[in-house]
Amino acid sequence: MSDLLAPATVTQPLRVLMVEDNPADAELCLHELQRAGYRPHLEVVRTAEEFAARISANEYDVVLGDYSLPAWTGLDALEMLRRAAKSIPFILLTGSVREEEAARCALQGGVDFVHKNSLSRVVMAVRLALERKTLRETQTRLEEKCRALEEKLAQTQRQPTGGNPAEGIRPEESVPSLATFARLNPNPVLQFSREGKLTYFNDAAGEMAKALGKTHPEDMLPPETPAILQSSLATGQKRLRVETTIGGRTLSWSFYPIKQNEVVHCYVGDITERQQLEAQLRHSQKLESVGRLAAGIAHDFNNVLTVIQGHAGLMRSDPALTSTLGDCVQQIGRAAERGSKLTSQLLAFSRRNVLQPQRLDLNEVLTSLSSLLHRTLGEDITYQFSYASDLPPVYADPGLTEQVIMNLAVNARDAMPHGGQLLISTALVDIDATYVERHSVEARGGRFVCLSLADTGCGMDSVTLHRLFEPFFTTKEFGKGTGLGLATVYGIVKQHGGWIEVSSQLGQGSTFKVFLPPDDRSDERRGERAFQEKALRGTETILVIEDESPVRWIVKDVLSKYGYHVLEAGSGVEALALWHQHHDEIALLLTDLVMPVGLSGQELAEQFTTQKPALKVIYISGYSLQVAGKGFSVLDGLNFLQKPFDDTKLALAVRQGLDS
Repeated sequence: MSDLLAPATVTQPLRVLMVEDNPADAELCLHELQRAGYRPHLEVVRTAEEFAARISANEYDVVLGDYSLPAWTGLDALEMLRRAAKSIPFILLTGSVREEEAARCALQGGVDFVHKNSLSRVVMAVRLALERKTLRETQTRLEEKCRALEEKLAQTQRQPTGGNPAEGIRPEESVPSLATFARLNPNPVLQFSREGKLTYFNDAAGEMAKALGKTHPEDMLPPETPAILQSSLATGQKRLRVETTIGGRTLSWSFYPIKQNEVVHCYVGDITERQQLEAQLRHSQKLESVGRLAAGIAHDFNNVLTVIQGHAGLMRSDPALTSTLGDCVQQIGRAAERGSKLTSQLLAFSRRNVLQPQRLDLNEVLTSLSSLLHRTLGEDITYQFSYASDLPPVYADPGLTEQVIMNLAVNARDAMPHGGQLLISTALVDIDATYVERHSVEARGGRFVCLSLADTGCGMDSVTLHRLFEPFFTTKEFGKGTGLGLATVYGIVKQHGGWIEVSSQLGQGSTFKVFLPPDDRSDERRGERAFQEKALRGTETILVIEDESPVRWIVKDVLSKYGYHVLEAGSGVEALALWHQHHDEIALLLTDLVMPVGLSGQELAEQFTTQKPALKVIYISGYSLQVAGKGFSVLDGLNFLQKPFDDTKLALAVRQGLDS
């Protein structure tokens, strides 16, 4: 691929103008760009006046615009760019973009939009925007040169040979100049006669033909070239972006007729990398959309399971419960537990489950799993371990890390129904800019711990590879797979700040590579609070805030059973009224993190603890803590309760919170 059509290198400086009123979002975007290897110079503006002044005085590579601002919107900024005739790529940032807003962004010239829940995708959007800008500029330059060439040729025909050089351009002076332009052009240039014969091609065209395994540029021409040449000369209309595929590479052809000379000039570029980047971006957007849907379903389902588990716990504690009904209640509890595992998988795919990370040695994790892997893989599959020496630790959730390994191992086993080999290895790898450009769009430069699983199974075709991480997609027959195994792996790896790459061919096996950042933090030893088993009962007053009525009622019933005095609120407004009346007696706030309207649980907690510093707080949610916003953290795991939970877990969390 020519230099002009190559993607912008991630080592060059990046001038970014950002329209944003939230400093935390601006800081996160800056961090993501730096982590991807860019050297960004970020300028942040809040008002339309500041924005207008900056775009008139400075040049920028890309503009990032928040959709929702106090007095104007990101679409207003995009319109200002258009009116100023600035060809700067514009990317819209939004917290809840609707289809009509995305359509308006596209119609006004915006190149992309990024949801604020997935600001890590800013890097992909910026990279694609810069590539598109480079291609547009290249096309514009070529068209301008072509027009200049037409004018020179026309002038050459009109000028008498014996004329005064000062009064015109001699043909013998013009032709060498034009020949030099074509010969030194870094892009392939070809010329066709009126009869459709290829009369000229430059060195770049010859090199492209050789790279595609062709002996002559004629061998790589589009099949419809004769018809295009005839039509172009007859109508005088250029023909742009004619795409062909040769040897897995996609070429884009542009034909420009020169009617005065009855020839057609042709330019061709390799757009394979750009198409792959666009396809990866579309696939990533699709996975993000499905992930948000899965997380929403899991959140609502967790509320249902909380109610089921809570009532089952109350029934189990009833002294009058018969043994027969006790067995029924036990089955209800087990079914709810199975449902909670399913929602955990959905949340893992959407990267909204709760992490409990710690420093892990992947070699030690694999060693501890070896016996389980042996039982899981069976006797007809041989497996080998290859451990890298001095492998740095990673900061990861132990349970989820084991789940990644087991899911990938089970996937490998299913690909080898008649036996085979599985090689599991670890390595410390350095990722450079060249690797980033040639591999996954999610890859980034730096040093990473790589976990690899390579099998000798049946392999996969390109269609299967493209859909591999979609939830509920499976190649197994009906009833033998949920389609969540690899989707869960994808979500877990992404949530840990890594990415996953897959290479496979039919009949030649598959290799999965998981890349995780090493833990370069100082070795901190967190003090763990050791709670003694105490009676779970209490008499304190607890304020419960939960917008889902069934969940709120079961929480109140459970806590009341343990002797607590419970005040309940279904919204932030109700909670403020109760706090105003009972703040002296309220000892603990138990609140949902995310509520549809009004103040969030975190905002209420911050307001209440400001007024009463001794107030204890426990958050409950079906989402992860990342949803609460930046700067929020769990206090030693004591102030967060993951839905669904049973009566004992709720009572224990409340007692520990009050006693902490």
